[in-house]
Amino acid sequence: MLTISVDDGSTNVKISWFDGTKIETIISPNSFRKGWKSAALRADKVISNYLVGETKYTYDITSDKALETTHIDYQYSDLNLLSVHHALLKTGLKPQKIKIVATLPITAYYNADDCQKNEGNIQRKKDNLMRTLVLNKGKVFNIAAVEVMPESVPAVLSTLLESNVNEFSRSLVIDIGGTTVDSAVIVGQFDEISSVYGNTEIGVGLVTNTARQALANADSDASYLVANELIKNRHDSEFVKEVINDLSQVDVVLKKIEDRINELGQTVAEEMKKFCKNPNRVYIVGGGAPLVYDAVKAAYSVLGDRVIILENAQIALAKENMLYALSDGEEESVV
Repeated sequence: MLTISVDDGSTNVKISWFDGTKIETIISPNSFRKGWKSAALRADKVISNYLVGETKYTYDITSDKALETTHIDYQYSDLNLLSVHHALLKTGLKPQKIKIVATLPITAYYNADDCQKNEGNIQRKKDNLMRTLVLNKGKVFNIAAVEVMPESVPAVLSTLLESNVNEFSRSLVIDIGGTTVDSAVIVGQFDEISSVYGNTEIGVGLVTNTARQALANADSDASYLVANELIKNRHDSEFVKEVINDLSQVDVVLKKIEDRINELGQTVAEEMKKFCKNPNRVYIVGGGAPLVYDAVKAAYSVLGDRVIILENAQIALAKENMLYALSDGEEESVV
């Protein structure tokens, strides 16, 4: 049975799998609304209409009616189930029986009072992903088993194991996603996790919501996906002008986005300094890593180049969880 790593974040689902020679990875943005779309005129265009229970959903990248996913309940929702299955279909693999290694925000994975696994939340996540759904005129994967891993922590496993840190070194890992900022302090080369922290009110979603409102004020109502693309491509004038209808509002929209990004960075930096004042190293991962890197680096300025944004920060967790599955002796077979 094929094992697939699924970092099912609220904004994007990152998937990694082993094709027999190397690890492959894709990123699938989330953007669903209720109802179905009609068939496409182009023969090569696949319409992704789904049925979960009695509710119809469709994948729609531009609709301003797209459902919000940047809330903690997303992890146990129809939208989470849809996002994972939609991403699996985008791998190009043949739908088949699989095991997935999924993720939970660290605040949901561990109990806040004793740093032990929250078995209730973990089981709830498993139950959600093992529900059935239907793809209209298509086949979906059979998720037969689910393993759940915490967000942020595994993302730096290979980095620490390949480093020369000693047993007394403390590494702060910061994972900035769409809904939460998750963090942990790791001792040595992953000898132990000494503490964890998360905040479900801080995430890239704060910037996304600001971008959507600014776009609406510029007669450019957009989906969460389009708003996120604008954030990523805000320095590309051609992209910006394509998205914003009222060109007289371009500078206003971009300033609101930049102000919110700066606010997010400062907020994350302040939260991290409260959580872990003087680590020996800081690693930043997640889709929002580029947005907060400068602020975090300034907050830990004494560390210099030991404040590190991981290469491929957005897909790091999915790849590390896949490596973990391989090292754990999982049988891999691409059919």
